[in-house]
Amino acid sequence: MTLSKPLKQQLLQRALLFSAVFCALALLLQLALGYRAKQQQLADIPQRIELQLMPMLAQSVWDVDQGATLQLLRDLLQQEGIRQISLRNNQGAVLQELGSGDDVSHVIELPVQSRRTGDQPLGLLHIGLSQAALEQQLWRDSLLILLELLAGLVGLTLLCYRFQQRRILQPLQQLHGRMLPAANLDAANDEIAALTQALQQLQQQHHGYETTHQHQERELARHRDHLTELVAMRTAELEHLSRFQHLISELSTRFIHLPLQEQHQAVDSALERIGSLLEVERCYLFRVTPEMTIHDNQEWCASGVQSTAGFYEDYPISESLWFVPQLLRQQQLAFSSLDEIPQEGHYERERFAEHGIRSIAVVTLSHQGQLLGFVGCDAVSRPRAWLDKELALLRLVGEMLCNVLLRKQHMEELDSTQRALAQANSKLESIANTDGLTGLANRRLFDQRKQLEFTAACALKQPLALLLLDVDLFKAYNDCFGHLEGDQCLRQLAAVLQQQFPLEEQLVARIGGEEFAVLLPRTDAASAGQLAEQLRQRVWQLAIPHMASAVSTHVTVSIGIASLDLARHDSIDDLLAEADSRLYQAKHQGRNRVVGPDLRL
Repeated sequence: MTLSKPLKQQLLQRALLFSAVFCALALLLQLALGYRAKQQQLADIPQRIELQLMPMLAQSVWDVDQGATLQLLRDLLQQEGIRQISLRNNQGAVLQELGSGDDVSHVIELPVQSRRTGDQPLGLLHIGLSQAALEQQLWRDSLLILLELLAGLVGLTLLCYRFQQRRILQPLQQLHGRMLPAANLDAANDEIAALTQALQQLQQQHHGYETTHQHQERELARHRDHLTELVAMRTAELEHLSRFQHLISELSTRFIHLPLQEQHQAVDSALERIGSLLEVERCYLFRVTPEMTIHDNQEWCASGVQSTAGFYEDYPISESLWFVPQLLRQQQLAFSSLDEIPQEGHYERERFAEHGIRSIAVVTLSHQGQLLGFVGCDAVSRPRAWLDKELALLRLVGEMLCNVLLRKQHMEELDSTQRALAQANSKLESIANTDGLTGLANRRLFDQRKQLEFTAACALKQPLALLLLDVDLFKAYNDCFGHLEGDQCLRQLAAVLQQQFPLEEQLVARIGGEEFAVLLPRTDAASAGQLAEQLRQRVWQLAIPHMASAVSTHVTVSIGIASLDLARHDSIDDLLAEADSRLYQAKHQGRNRVVGPDLRL
């Protein structure tokens, strides 16, 4: 046996022992860590699905995109530990189902929610998880790693054995033939020293690698923290813009259906919500009149911030030398600091500074070349950097308020037109129902009112009286004095009738050439007779000369009275016929008299 044989055996035995122990420990460690990792993987599945998949799944379900929904579910089924997936509606009906439930160990249920539906989910996602599948995968991975380690260690052992055989043992054997047996121990010690030195070098290299690795891990951790901060900032920004868009949509829908008289208060509320969302201290709407003057301003101010709306009330925009012309040219101006305003606008810059403004953003409201107003925001407590998306949303606010102003303008014009039309209709109605000569009601209005009064009196069982009167021998009057004087006579008679029956409910109408009718609601026969006699005397007291009359030297009238009797009068025509009969009796009895139910004068 050579000197190198004990050392070779020792090295091989230690290598094999180390390989066996190392493989056993690696296998145990792999199993322990892998089991924990698989358990954590199962526990992280719901959260990972909520963050990565659920927004896209909710969108595809909302859009009723079955292809996209099925593809998302297939992608989800490919993840480790998931054996079955089913998408169900709120009533439990299965919409999509993939996978097999044979080895499912437990099931989790996640609601598919969208911001469009609030707290109401679009459906439920049932996910079947398999603990056995993960354990099988863990054993397969562990055995594969073990085989790789064994192969690597066997290969390393063979290389070491080859290296030892060629670089160490062969030189030692040659040295054994030339040296005394006592030198064998020194050769063996030199070999061990060389190996020890190599191990020390490996330890130093490993220590250097660990140091470098720790430094790299610290750098990665720093970059990860930085990325986390950026993601948080971006998420907050997107949520802020999403709330702004939702607010604009809500306000637009509200203004569409809002009555005109509630728009002013609604604009105040909208300015407050917009200002609070943008985190500014002032939010305002300045209206511009056709005379290019700012008028009827609305402004919201945070607590403790002074209002500027009164300063600009009735302010001619022509007095602005730089700001308004630039605003009209660019449709929008935004300055994060007043120092950004050029020297040409120093007057407005000083005025803004007096109002405590540190940042300002203003948008014009115009339609088809017509300037309607301005909407803007002021930051007072601190300077504010305006994001492009915020300015874009502010322009949408401007378009919404522009539509509000246009709708108000159109509704005011429509209301004015409707009032004018109502007045015209009322005037036309009055003309249609008025006698052109006397100004009294004409036959058309009398026919409308007589039926209404008759129906009301019958329903309420109230008295109703009707007077028919005629100018005595009026044809002879016209033949004697002419038609012009006849018309004047009728006008004087109409004036007496209006004085005698001034109440609104009493209707006096000219129903023929010289024939008149009077409707007297809630008037009995006795009262009607007294009023008719007073009328006859007042007409005679006018002392209108009538030399062609065989009755009197003055113009006189004959009056017939009818009073409602439900037992005898079935219709207004019956009442009218009775009054006409009484008028005929008055004329037959010599004219210039009143004839009623119990009256003979």
